[in-house]
Amino acid sequence: MTKQFRDIIASHPSGVFRGHAAIPDRALEFAVQRGMAVVPVRLATVRDKKGFLNAVAQALRFPDYFGHNWDAFYDCLIELAHGDGGTLMLLREASNFARTEPDEFAAALAAMQDAADYWKEKGKVLTVIAELETPALAAELKEIILPTA
Repeated sequence: MTKQFRDIIASHPSGVFRGHAAIPDRALEFAVQRGMAVVPVRLATVRDKKGFLNAVAQALRFPDYFGHNWDAFYDCLIELAHGDGGTLMLLREASNFARTEPDEFAAALAAMQDAADYWKEKGKVLTVIAELETPALAAELKEIILPTA
């Protein structure tokens, strides 16, 4: 496990980050040991807003009345129930969505960052890591050097 990843999880930062490798189970176990709820969102086949919102809604168990738009997405993110150490949401294999719908991907990142800021003000943590093939897909995000197997 990289020192940077361990330090980030241990310090419980709220925010949206990018990484360029899949996070191994042992690293996720470290987050769970720190009291974080770990939520993987599988995006390998997602190529559009509808698919992204469906995947996140399923992974985070959004309510049935979720409106499948960016405002409703944000509203559900600020109603999350967190672990004692917050929530770590992993956007697994997010490159297809980022590449095919860059404006929608940017809107998703903005909504998640706004929600992370909201939770930070409330003394809670929402950390999102987008697993991307290349930095160019979300150059505006701070990179986390992810641990490898």
